[in-house]
Amino acid sequence: MQLACRKLRPISQCAMFVSFRVVALALCLLIGVAHGENQNPKKLNVLATFAPIQCFAANVCGDAAQVSVLLPPNSGPHNYAFSPTDIRKIGSADVVIENGLGLETWLVKGVNTAGKKDLLIVDTSKGISPITEADSGQTGSPNPHIWLSPVCAMKQVENIRDALSSRDPANAEAYRTNADRYLGGLKKLDSEIRQETALLRNKNFVTLHDVFPYFAREYGLRIAATFEISPDQSPLPKKLEQLRTLLASHEVAALFAESAYNSKPLEVVAHEFNLPVVQMDSMETGDGDTDFYERVMRSNVSKLRAALNDNK
Repeated sequence: MQLACRKLRPISQCAMFVSFRVVALALCLLIGVAHGENQNPKKLNVLATFAPIQCFAANVCGDAAQVSVLLPPNSGPHNYAFSPTDIRKIGSADVVIENGLGLETWLVKGVNTAGKKDLLIVDTSKGISPITEADSGQTGSPNPHIWLSPVCAMKQVENIRDALSSRDPANAEAYRTNADRYLGGLKKLDSEIRQETALLRNKNFVTLHDVFPYFAREYGLRIAATFEISPDQSPLPKKLEQLRTLLASHEVAALFAESAYNSKPLEVVAHEFNLPVVQMDSMETGDGDTDFYERVMRSNVSKLRAALNDNK
């Protein structure tokens, strides 16, 4: 009997040691839960207003946040009308990123209707020097088409980076790294465009809408006239006459329309003067993929170069 007791004692001590380890492990797990530890924390929900802003945000976020877009790919940001689905998108977002400069005035109503508390609205136009529109009835209004200048686009990307880093400091390093990589691509794009535009024989052109002033300002081009100030405004008779006078002077090499809008009226005027109408992409509609901006900009510049060099 004495020998049996000596043999049972080590087994009992082992069982007690294992039990202690199990209890300790359970306590650690409970403490971890109490302190909110989570191996798979919920990603920041980022909502961009339309295609180019979606592209910028997606490049900055990478895998660190979830990016979606408010407007459908075939809808532009001018005078957009909300649907119940849009309100739900805003309500589920942590951050809404807009272009700014008055382009998305409709967004305020949507945000108020959604009633989302602690929603961060990021205005990507911060720090960009605006160009004012000098058309009758709109004198002094800032032109919002900043994304069509890669230099302005770089500032927009920086604004997105800084806002997301502030809102989501745990992923700040990822946002900075992603932004640096994308900014490098935009700087390369800017350099390419400078080389292309420096060689243009004729730097005068007419646009369907007033969408390319930032691009023209950055690369030394001259928008001689715009056919319509915006997609929802028909040209005034006086402006049409001024345009015809300008075209008659043979200072313009081409007329530039936009693929997202009806260019038939512009084509009628172009036909009178035997001038080509070149379809550009203002990016107001589109897929907003990570390569969207660079892909479309390079296509636009290729068309611009061909039109202005082929028509002296």
